[in-house]
Amino acid sequence: MSDTRIEETMGDCVVRLEITMSQAIEEDFVTKFMAKDTGKKFTKLPVVMGQGNTEPKMGDAVWPQVNCMYIVFCTEDQSQHVVDIVLELRSVYPNEGIACFKSSAESY
Repeated sequence: MSDTRIEETMGDCVVRLEITMSQAIEEDFVTKFMAKDTGKKFTKLPVVMGQGNTEPKMGDAVWPQVNCMYIVFCTEDQSQHVVDIVLELRSVYPNEGIACFKSSAESY
């Protein structure tokens, strides 16, 4: 049987966003994210290593920086606010990595 708690608070459409970013810009992201009232349902992974379109973030002696990741569950409207934040931060910090992946989600 499906757990409808998320649907009860968000309506029929639940969106899952995975936002991976350099820890260097996390504070700016969180400030904007909370101001847009999208930060009610999320999970934070504080240390995420890997490489995207910028320098590797491996947390070692060669590549000392690391990323963080937020997994957010929100409505379609709220997801657009988050995408706007990601695009804004990408233009403000072109040399820091930030990516957002969007998919639909179901609660069980």
